[in-house]
Amino acid sequence: MYTNVIPVPKELELCGSRTQLPLPDAILVTDPLAEAPAVCFAGYVKKVFDAEVSVSESSGGICLCREEELAEGEYRLNCAGDGVHITASDAAGYHYGLSSLLQLIVHRCEGLSLPLCRITDHPDCEYRALMVDVARKKHSLEELLHYVDLCWLYKIRYFHIHFADTNAYTLPSQVLPELPGAGKHCYTRQEIDTLVEYARSRSIEIIPEIEMPGHCSRMIATYPERFADTPVDTQRLAERGMYTYNIICAGKPGVIDDLKALCAEVITMFPDSRYLHIGGDEAQIEEWENCSVCRAYMKKNGIRDVRGLYTDFMRRAIDGVLELGRIPIVWEGFPREGAERISRECIVIVWESYYHLAPDLLAEGFRIVNCSWEPLYTIPAGKDFLPDGRWYPEDILDWNIYTWKNWNSMSPAHAKPICVAPTDQVLGGGLCAWENIYDGEISGVTENLAALAERTWNRQTDKSAETLTEGIDRLAGLAKKLLGRD
Repeated sequence: MYTNVIPVPKELELCGSRTQLPLPDAILVTDPLAEAPAVCFAGYVKKVFDAEVSVSESSGGICLCREEELAEGEYRLNCAGDGVHITASDAAGYHYGLSSLLQLIVHRCEGLSLPLCRITDHPDCEYRALMVDVARKKHSLEELLHYVDLCWLYKIRYFHIHFADTNAYTLPSQVLPELPGAGKHCYTRQEIDTLVEYARSRSIEIIPEIEMPGHCSRMIATYPERFADTPVDTQRLAERGMYTYNIICAGKPGVIDDLKALCAEVITMFPDSRYLHIGGDEAQIEEWENCSVCRAYMKKNGIRDVRGLYTDFMRRAIDGVLELGRIPIVWEGFPREGAERISRECIVIVWESYYHLAPDLLAEGFRIVNCSWEPLYTIPAGKDFLPDGRWYPEDILDWNIYTWKNWNSMSPAHAKPICVAPTDQVLGGGLCAWENIYDGEISGVTENLAALAERTWNRQTDKSAETLTEGIDRLAGLAKKLLGRD
């Protein structure tokens, strides 16, 4: 029974050896913050079990009530003879309690029922995320909504969407209207609004991501006068092709203003998002050595080399996001040279353990997120180093947020995992799905995200990997029903 709910609750006490309480057919809402969670839960009961649960302000066997002293995201659930009582201090807490309740439902011949039990629970890590790459492979709005459903079921707080990459910018834009590009998949503003509202009603926060200064071929090809060293680089761009010229000019006057305007536009599309991810990794900075504008900027500002220019660019971009009232997130990418000038308000996702290592970032005062390549990435199957395109739940259960691994021999984390001492500077972790279509990744994400949820909700556990794997398998089966894939 303890693994009927994943992530495993901090406290779960069974009050009877048998399932005794029929699932109530109505939810009593006494708190306005509980209305959206109640409606979501009723919808999921219908999807998974084809049963009706109504939402009422006057009566119901499931009662949602506010308990102010509970922490953010904390909930208490009591299944007793007189019904189900869930208390929380915020909407997220109600959602988490109802997610646990959905997992507790038992479908027997005589109908749906619940075990008599008491749960007290809260997340250990604030940052629990799923990232999906929609720039390289198109994902429909419906598929993105399915991922929001999965985040709800697994108590994942953030849905990080990679909207831009080398050859695609998939958000609508009035600031740079040619940027999405003819023939490229691009979401409409109406689709984005639908996605934002759907996530909001489930207390899932979207983290939108665009890219700079690398992975910007699309930006350079469509607006070379703003992002390339004109006229020299426009000629080189034509000669070499879009995909080989991939980094915007860091010294061009006005470049940060143009990027800031683009960031401001993205922020208006995602008003609930406290974060804006601006990429920042895998930048081909050697291109700047051939750029007269970049060389002049470095000379004027006393920057010794392109590594220093890299951190200088990130400093300016990060400060621009902060000025817009959002917390910037970047991938591990900028070097240590000049990093002392980058705001510590910025959050760094450590993924490859190659460009800037977790121990160094922590020593420098940054807050970081663990998205270790191994075992938290999923990619298309068929690569020599990862034939199945992913690791498995048991691999993630063997990982924790203070450990980084990598299959790549170029990474210091390859020969021996990089481990840091427990610290609040490590905010949590995220599962990353790259370069794949929805049908190619959803099965792996459904299983692996459950393990990620367990390891970020609970930093420590007394449950065996075998026991947790059984619970994850059960939860993945429920998720398939919720997503209509059983």
